[in-house]
Amino acid sequence: MSAANINDVAKAAGVSLATVSRVVRGQDCVRRDTREKVLRAIDDLNYTPNALARQLRTQETKIVIVIVPDIKNAFFHEILFGIETEATKNGYQVLIADMHNEPTIEKHYFHAIQQRQVDGIISLSSNIAYELIEQVAEESPIIVACQYLKDSSVPNITIDNVAAAKTAVDHLLNMGHRNIAFLGGPMDSLLYQDRYQGYLSALKSRNLPVNPHLIADTEPSIMGGYDGMESLLALEPSVSAVFAAGDTMAIGAIKALKSSGRRVPEDCAVVGFDDIELSSIWEPTLTTIRQPKYQIGTQSFLKLLKLMRKEPLLHTQSVLPFELVIRESCGYRLFNPDK
Repeated sequence: MSAANINDVAKAAGVSLATVSRVVRGQDCVRRDTREKVLRAIDDLNYTPNALARQLRTQETKIVIVIVPDIKNAFFHEILFGIETEATKNGYQVLIADMHNEPTIEKHYFHAIQQRQVDGIISLSSNIAYELIEQVAEESPIIVACQYLKDSSVPNITIDNVAAAKTAVDHLLNMGHRNIAFLGGPMDSLLYQDRYQGYLSALKSRNLPVNPHLIADTEPSIMGGYDGMESLLALEPSVSAVFAAGDTMAIGAIKALKSSGRRVPEDCAVVGFDDIELSSIWEPTLTTIRQPKYQIGTQSFLKLLKLMRKEPLLHTQSVLPFELVIRESCGYRLFNPDK
């Protein structure tokens, strides 16, 4: 038996081809009883719309790509959930592209949108050259999320990473710590550059010198945090607190401190960044900066949707609020039991 086509559906439902097309596209200008007849005919005939034909007719694929620096990083999971939730509501499919922290992979997907293989891109990474981002954004719908693009016209959703990092380090300074280490990811990333600037800003505000032995760059992972913390302890055993620019690195740092015989937070306080799910159940629970991850995801897609529909954006840059979540790893509640 040959597959049913749109003509068969129209004949079975007793309506025009245009009416079937409107129902398939989800348009609201079809009466309820008519829509039900068409949907019943589609179900009875097991009709599947021809996606390729629709793409040729509308110049739309109904597909967007989300570029993720490293899918293993738990920080991105809630953002992806937010993106997929809004995409599904609006009839789009989401393809997730894992860069494996290789910027050249991002170039490949940018070229895919230029060739009209997808309708839009949400990049959760900004490691690629500004020039290419700007060039592609002039022609195609692109959103950069999680990382602030300074002096750029590319639509962007993020928090103020500099201010958030300064807030985390200020908290440690307010507790009396002075030998505060910075544990960051690759410094060719704008994200970690901003969080490092926040660390420096906090020290500068207290007229404290920058000790290079208290600064380590590592892989943004638990193992990277473990190795980075071991290096810091070897260079500066007097470190009394650590600000890690990501929760996975902070968790690795806690493991390394315990392995060296240090207690957290009694001997060394630790503060992370991102508030991934593991942060609230780790031992000790992790003090961290909370980002509105789900909101970053939903707003990223809705902003992209406006671009794909060629609607104007009221705000190109959207800076969302952050929150310092105080738990056990910084020792604040240990030494302030009434707080």
